[in-house]
Amino acid sequence: MRIISGHYRGMRIKRVKDRETRETADMVREAVFNMLGPIEGEVLDLFAGSGAYGLEALSRGASTVHLVDSSRTAVKTIIENVSILKVSNVVTIKKNDYRDFLKRLKEDTMFDIVFIDPPYDLGVYEDVMRRLLPYLAKDARLVLESRKQQVFDFTFLSLDKHKERTYGNKRITIYQKG
Repeated sequence: MRIISGHYRGMRIKRVKDRETRETADMVREAVFNMLGPIEGEVLDLFAGSGAYGLEALSRGASTVHLVDSSRTAVKTIIENVSILKVSNVVTIKKNDYRDFLKRLKEDTMFDIVFIDPPYDLGVYEDVMRRLLPYLAKDARLVLESRKQQVFDFTFLSLDKHKERTYGNKRITIYQKG
């Protein structure tokens, strides 16, 4: 795996070495960032795995990145990747379940971009979206990665479906806060 574009372009990062973590291919990650366009502000990678989405966002202009995963192996990999890129001053790493992480956020925390790529079988997309709402900046964008068959409709949460594409067996859905 590598960082595709930006300041850290071409730098190799490590994959999580376990069977539970499903890494997003470089090609799909590149397509996601092409859909997003310019990157800035505070980024949350909630089911971070290796941290690839968040670190790519940092490379492309995010000011701060929060990488959260409940897996000890994933967090170890994130720490290694942050060290490889030498970005520990602008990255926070948390070994937390998403509910615990969101419960502990300060009231004034606001995210501009959030990546949500949980294990597909968890079925937590709606719960995550509801819990995230108070922490979304105006015009925040949320990137959901899911099975191709999974179709979302979160308009009832005042979120607009901005873009949606499928890549092989994955569906990428981008919502924007109105």
